[in-house]
Amino acid sequence: MSISEILSYRSNPCKNHVPFASSYTSILKFNNHIERKITKALLLSQLHQLFCELFYNKVQSEKNSPTMEYYAVDNKIIQFLIEGIINSGEYTLEGIAHYTRIPFDVIFDAACGNAQLSITPWARVADLYMQVNPDVTQLLFNKLIEIKDKCHFALSLLLSE
Repeated sequence: MSISEILSYRSNPCKNHVPFASSYTSILKFNNHIERKITKALLLSQLHQLFCELFYNKVQSEKNSPTMEYYAVDNKIIQFLIEGIINSGEYTLEGIAHYTRIPFDVIFDAACGNAQLSITPWARVADLYMQVNPDVTQLLFNKLIEIKDKCHFALSLLLSE
């Protein structure tokens, strides 16, 4: 919207209502897109933390050194997720690859603990794990409610900005 359109809108709001409304709608769509990305990042972060807590004892028992790198811990967590999916009896490695749309060789390497997955494949495997283990989904929701209750004022401040 040009400066002249904005000025004419202010002097005659009914005449130029549509262009202003369409630009406002595009701004709202942009904000909703960003809000979804922020929400997804928050959920994935909390889910990663939950998996770290759930698999803490397994990771500690398999540590090769006391200062295991974060990426090695992530590899172990993904390995445990895939193992849990297979142990449910609902999917094989091929089934996991097909469902998550991740190449079989990547899933195989991850199952062996040799693959560093990016966030999208990681989220797909985590989603499948939560589908075969619905109690983990409930734990995640409980954790999010706990965060909301602890940080209600902080969340309220963030949302009001």
